[in-house]
Amino acid sequence: MMPDDPPDDPPDDPPDDHVDPAGLAGLTVVVARPLAQAGPLVSLLQARGARTIVMPLIEVFDHASPDQIAAAIAPLTADDWVIVASVHAAERVSSPLAESPAKIAAIGMTTAGSLPRVHLVPPVQSAAGLLQMFPAAPPASTPGRVLVAQALGGEPTLVDGTTALGWRTARIDTHISRSVVPSARQQLSVLQADVVVFTSGSQARAWVEVFGVSTPAVIATIGPQTARNAETCGLKVDVIAADHSLSGVVAAIQGFVKP
Repeated sequence: MMPDDPPDDPPDDPPDDHVDPAGLAGLTVVVARPLAQAGPLVSLLQARGARTIVMPLIEVFDHASPDQIAAAIAPLTADDWVIVASVHAAERVSSPLAESPAKIAAIGMTTAGSLPRVHLVPPVQSAAGLLQMFPAAPPASTPGRVLVAQALGGEPTLVDGTTALGWRTARIDTHISRSVVPSARQQLSVLQADVVVFTSGSQARAWVEVFGVSTPAVIATIGPQTARNAETCGLKVDVIAADHSLSGVVAAIQGFVKP
């Protein structure tokens, strides 16, 4: 399985009082997020007049057991960190973290909202953005510890980056994503749409597993890392949001199709 790219859960943005209610009128936009996460992006698109089709192409399952997660967190002290890469990971580590003195970093605001407390959320909500703000390990005979909670097969960016900062870093793979195959009728309606939005590389890879490189006319991604994953799969990305958020990708779509 190819690696996943965090975050799978960009921030759920507040309503924009200055939205053009007809900015995307007449367009049909496919949202490839899981059903439980699709609502905020659907609302932002519909607020600009778009018709939306929610087409979840991945399902998320547990990988590490609750006991394994608890055992990984239990030894951590107040000098140690847990980095949580996605809301799926947050849902699985939240309970043991409530009992842990460790500091917590989250890549996205939605992820942060699923945790008992958060000490660090980067303004640029990506693994690279977090590493830019993450502290170097304090001088000590035994380096402090970092535990990275992310998807099985996730990129090693956080592990490698914190290790380079002097931390003893371990990783726990909390969950795994698997593809969902829609019906033939669903596939036809999706391919007749105008735009498809990917908010994670795993969505783009799942798309190619189902549709190959056949897509609506416009492919939009929430940021450059997701775009790279999509292009690695053979897709041609037309829109890359400069602001790596849900509202950012919606605004980027409007700027592309109705400049």
